[in-house]
Amino acid sequence: MTDQPSQAATAHAIPFDFDLPPFDRLDAAGRERLARALDIGVYGRDEVVLPRDQAADVLFVVVQGTIQERRGGEIAAVYGPGDRFDLQALYGGGQPRSLVAVEPGLCHLIPRAVLEDLARDYPDFGEVIVQDFAQRMTALASERSNREMAALTMARIRQAYLHPPLFVEGTASLREAAAAMKTHRASSVLVRDRDAQGERVGILTGTDLRDLVVLDGRPVEAPVGPLANYELLTLDRDDLLFTALILMTKHAVRRLVITEQGRIVGLLGQSDLLAVLSNHSQVIGLQVEHATSPDDLREASHAIVGLIRTLHATGVKVSFIADLVTELNRRIFRKLFELLAPPDLLANSCLIVMGSEGRGEQLLKTDQDNGLILRDGYDCQELGRVTAEFTRRLVEFGYPPCPGNIMLSNPEWTRPLAAYKDAVFHWIHRPDEAAQMNLAIFYDAAAVAGDASLLEEAKGYLLGRLQDNQMFFTHFARPALAFDTPSGLFASLFERRRSEPVDIKKAAIFPIVHGIRALALEKHMAETNTTERIWALADKGVLNRKMAGELADAFAFLSTLRMHARIDAAGDGEIDNSVRPEEMGKLDRDQFKDCLALVKSFKETIAYHFRLNH
Repeated sequence: MTDQPSQAATAHAIPFDFDLPPFDRLDAAGRERLARALDIGVYGRDEVVLPRDQAADVLFVVVQGTIQERRGGEIAAVYGPGDRFDLQALYGGGQPRSLVAVEPGLCHLIPRAVLEDLARDYPDFGEVIVQDFAQRMTALASERSNREMAALTMARIRQAYLHPPLFVEGTASLREAAAAMKTHRASSVLVRDRDAQGERVGILTGTDLRDLVVLDGRPVEAPVGPLANYELLTLDRDDLLFTALILMTKHAVRRLVITEQGRIVGLLGQSDLLAVLSNHSQVIGLQVEHATSPDDLREASHAIVGLIRTLHATGVKVSFIADLVTELNRRIFRKLFELLAPPDLLANSCLIVMGSEGRGEQLLKTDQDNGLILRDGYDCQELGRVTAEFTRRLVEFGYPPCPGNIMLSNPEWTRPLAAYKDAVFHWIHRPDEAAQMNLAIFYDAAAVAGDASLLEEAKGYLLGRLQDNQMFFTHFARPALAFDTPSGLFASLFERRRSEPVDIKKAAIFPIVHGIRALALEKHMAETNTTERIWALADKGVLNRKMAGELADAFAFLSTLRMHARIDAAGDGEIDNSVRPEEMGKLDRDQFKDCLALVKSFKETIAYHFRLNH
């Protein structure tokens, strides 16, 4: 049972309301059993009712006050008098979250054992409890899909590929129109026809040409002007893609003419429209699930980039995109490993991802950070082939090799559990720069395929070896201060009209990630995601809630700026972490300034906490 404050009251002082469904399904004997087992929880304002890393062994029924369920810093649900929680914590599933009393609260606590006994003895009551849990899990699963689909329905035509307009004059012959299509690999031409009343634009498709020449017997020298269709179906580039889909369906056409400020800028094909709308995680997930070869996975992997661009362009929060990309990437990694590895290797190893991939903060494809933990005593003759092929295939999928060689193909990162423990011992007790980096990324590791208990044991060893060693944590936290965070950027720099790019990762994102990681490691916390670590640290009182909220908001904003910059740079074939403040709007520029100031303040907090200035 969760720890209760000292001011707890007795359960008998506050009668349980048996008119609340499904408790109204219990008879007198069942109600008496429940009443005897009840406990009371009393919570002060802003007190944590259930931390994110604590399992529940009671069902909470709110008597008074308001309890918020917070997930990733956002309010996921609000519970008031008569509401009950937390079936998810009792039976597992869903994302990590905490429950906090936003005003003084009082809850009846029903022990898990009593709840399960009543559910068994009173099937009608049990059916509702089970149904509630199933509905809760279904709602959690569908929430992501609904939010994603809502974003895709807001996608604009400009997010789809447009075929450049190909014009011919109305005096051009059918042969010349066909030749133009062949030369430009186009399936249609736009026809400019001029008469006494002025100029008009029509369209002639490849199908039209075939029907006119083959079926109608038109001579190939006939001019296209009188034969084109001048009732063009047009939409603006900023219209919704779903509007285009409806128009195509209604008129049974496969292409639309797209304009911008009244000028024709291209043609939208049906396949290009569907390519955007099919960039749904469930579609990509199905591609992964049904993949029978690495080539099938490559197609699914490439589709993720289109999904990211669409969701980002429609204003979806970066935390949601990161969750989605994390899930899809891990499915691809898992499926690839399952396709390449023999069954005995799968059963005797654990595939792990580390760094930003392990933290679930990967937004676009960057360097590989992965490894393989082997069961002690296990030997696989095909290990070298499998690990080399795994790395090679991921490069082919668009995940570049790691400059530090932290990949399966490196034997230093494919080794038995005992060897990993030896490495952890070395990283902790001989913490040079490379050891600190390795420890940091391994602390962020997440299991993807195989036997996850191998990673659990390795991480358990890591946390068990840590001691209250100020020197160790001082060394570990120091990289958070390694890069300068600009100050006075928007005063002196802009006054001189200089436009220097800022490396947003070094100046702002890394100090938050590593500073929070150092605090989390000091507290032996199991969370890997930075935002989850921030709120878990707040739950433990390491950070006050105001600072936690500001850091979580800043991290989300900075990540959004970074993704925006990298998406823009990717179009030029160059990806970096530079942002240019002079190219931001005023609101973004002001918020960026505030974030940099917050990061500097946080770095001072880290320096003081870990005595980095001594």
